[in-house]
Amino acid sequence: MGIPRFFKVTTPKRFQYNPLYWDPEQEEREERVKRIKHELGIDVPRNANRTTITRGSFRQTNQKIKSKASRDSNRRLLIIAVVLLFLAYLIFYR
Repeated sequence: MGIPRFFKVTTPKRFQYNPLYWDPEQEEREERVKRIKHELGIDVPRNANRTTITRGSFRQTNQKIKSKASRDSNRRLLIIAVVLLFLAYLIFYR
């Protein structure tokens, strides 16, 4: 049975995802065919709804979002500081 405990110690849950229909050899083969067709100049029609997710693509997008959020935050902070300085001027010097 074991020793009863007052505090429950949880173990981390593991994430195990097994893709159902994935063939790495077929994916490599298709990528090679695309690359060869591109080198030969054969126009390969692209599906507008399909995008290729590559390693690091989310990281780049995340950096763009962070820089925009940081810029917006700095702008908001500057506006708040100006308003507070204006209110302090009105209260103390009038």
